[in-house]
Amino acid sequence: MVLNNRKVSVVMCTYNGAKYLKEQLETIVHQTYPIYELIVQDDCSTDNTFEILLEYSEKHSNLFVSENKSTLGINKNFFSAMERATGDYIAISDQDDIWELDKIEKQMASIDDNWLSFHFSKPFSEDGTIVYFSDRKPNYGIERVIFQGPIPGHTMLLKKEIISMVPEESKEYFMYDHLFQMVTAAYDKISFCDQVLVNQRRHFSAATYTVPINTQLNIINSIKTIFRTFFLYIELRDKLFFRFNKIYKLLKSLPGENPNKTNAEKLALYQSQKGAIAYIKLTILCVKLRKKIFFAEEKNNLISILRAIYFPISCIDYIRYLSKRYHI
Repeated sequence: MVLNNRKVSVVMCTYNGAKYLKEQLETIVHQTYPIYELIVQDDCSTDNTFEILLEYSEKHSNLFVSENKSTLGINKNFFSAMERATGDYIAISDQDDIWELDKIEKQMASIDDNWLSFHFSKPFSEDGTIVYFSDRKPNYGIERVIFQGPIPGHTMLLKKEIISMVPEESKEYFMYDHLFQMVTAAYDKISFCDQVLVNQRRHFSAATYTVPINTQLNIINSIKTIFRTFFLYIELRDKLFFRFNKIYKLLKSLPGENPNKTNAEKLALYQSQKGAIAYIKLTILCVKLRKKIFFAEEKNNLISILRAIYFPISCIDYIRYLSKRYHI
């Protein structure tokens, strides 16, 4: 079924993904919604990834394969590959996941007049990697998204035009999926399809794998989290200020204003500034916007306020991958 003849391009970037690639390709080429084109751009793999891609391209006329002349890295590779897409919508795929066969059909039915659609993905592991799945509906308003993008790239289906809305400068500082959700959330143009449509394979060699942390809410873990994030904040605060300065500039560069975008601009501005006055303003604003800045709404009002007061520091967790202590 093709909804109003809307064409969907699937974009995948590969690098040494031969081990799991075939299983993922099978779930894409057999989607219930016709795939207009599948664009795969390989980033100089040293295994037989490219040979597998060529084999599939001979079987499927809508599969277009290319190989980079030099390594681009994840971000540049995805932006480069997406520029080649000619469909009305782009669905982003990782090389090692397993899609549900009706993923695109359900996303196209749910996107309506929004610019981006996403859904749950459920992690699984076959090599002992620790996985965690939450079925809580994430908060994807712009006030939350600037702190942590809750929408993984492999769950995204977006309008092709969104790519041109991303400022070139921002591509140097943020991952493609975070940029897309900041731009679309700024205009409240995101739809959520409340289903698991991707089975996300987690393994130690995955580019996006990070050391997991214990997020269980209890007194002992809360105390540990406070101490851990406080010292992490001391280590990384300059990087945090720099990051939010770039986020503030990104938001200000987007045309148009609305209350949520204005709130996000203020959060980003205060979070990018040093000094007690900016910190106090930020804390007051976090308390005021506490229902919007957490991953999911905190139902206990007292805990919600306490979390919001500490949020300017605890949000350092979202860039903990920059710390040497969290390198694998």
